[in-house]
Amino acid sequence: MESSFAHFANPRRLSPEAEERAASSVANLSGWERAVGEIRSWPEYGEQPLHSLAKTARRLGLGELFFKDESQRFGRQLGSFKALGAPYAVSVLLADAVENETGRRPTSAQLRTGEFREITGRITVCVATDGNQGKGLAFAAKTFGCRCVVYIHGHVSAARKDAMEAYGAIVIRVDGEYEASVNRAKEDARMNGWSFVSSTSWDDYRASLPRNVMSGYMVMVEEAIAQVPSLDGITHVFMAAGVGSIPAAVFLGIAQRLKASLPRFVVVEPSEADCCYQSAKAGGPTPSAGTLRTIMAGLACREVSPAAWTLLDWLVSDFVTIPDDWAEDGMRALADGGGDVPIVCGESAAGSTGILIKCLTDDALKRALGLDASSRVLLFGCEGATDPGIYTRIVGSTPEAVFDRQGGR
Repeated sequence: MESSFAHFANPRRLSPEAEERAASSVANLSGWERAVGEIRSWPEYGEQPLHSLAKTARRLGLGELFFKDESQRFGRQLGSFKALGAPYAVSVLLADAVENETGRRPTSAQLRTGEFREITGRITVCVATDGNQGKGLAFAAKTFGCRCVVYIHGHVSAARKDAMEAYGAIVIRVDGEYEASVNRAKEDARMNGWSFVSSTSWDDYRASLPRNVMSGYMVMVEEAIAQVPSLDGITHVFMAAGVGSIPAAVFLGIAQRLKASLPRFVVVEPSEADCCYQSAKAGGPTPSAGTLRTIMAGLACREVSPAAWTLLDWLVSDFVTIPDDWAEDGMRALADGGGDVPIVCGESAAGSTGILIKCLTDDALKRALGLDASSRVLLFGCEGATDPGIYTRIVGSTPEAVFDRQGGR
């Protein structure tokens, strides 16, 4: 039987009070141009595509549909926008350490050579993760020359654990939920003098590490803004949320560019991990009471990031929670293509597509979200097949087979 879904229209959106609460986070996050420029200089960097899904849009009764595809960011093995944030933050962290000891600041290219490994090799970075953030951090540590410890909770798949270890990370599985792994990682970092690298902020992004992680994510946003035709005509932007940091970055980046006449910003969460939705209903950070058991593993978070929440409360128009089968429907539809380019999209990023599919048969949901034949919709597919086995089981085709069909169009 299909699980329930829920929708909440945010009455505080763009209110002066919400804007005032968000002001500190906005000020601290501004100025991400340096991060974007740095990442674009890296040898791994390649602009990722924005697909126009014209046939799918017509089938769904929409005007236009655009899909930002992160499935091959820094290669299919990483295949997630999370490969942007942690590596940039680590490169800055290590450059700071070298400069503090030597009086001269190395470039990221110099860090890659191992020239300063005597210094950087003494530094340990850590994080708690459902997969993508830990893999991005492990990649960063291997690339720039430091040690990495990753904490995962009991529901993280073995394949995602193996992927982090393949980059040289020490992976520690913690009993309990995601928040238990966060608490363990933060405490071990405190006791051992490690650096906890996460986008979650408790101080309006005054701390440099979460601010730099968020700045790295803006590469994806800046690419999408440049690629989408007539950004000021976009009516809806959908974004999946875990602790809320990623939609906060995406929506802020677009809002800063448009200034006025903003599209509807829609947050999508699993029904069993709905901390943003519950916070919206309560008018302040409120934990989810769900089980956190969801195939959308990257979104299985109990609590919203306090700093991200101020941005979401100010900018988001709609909070939607969905059952797992909607995400599965989205994955299969994207892989099929329906005459458009086939897309590899992981479980945690496919829910937005699932909502659009559901609107075909649910007029009330479609009206609630203001979707019609004039809508121009932008979706962010923030991950590819981060667990190829799970992807194949759901879609009925391997990610490699879907990628091969992209070239055959």
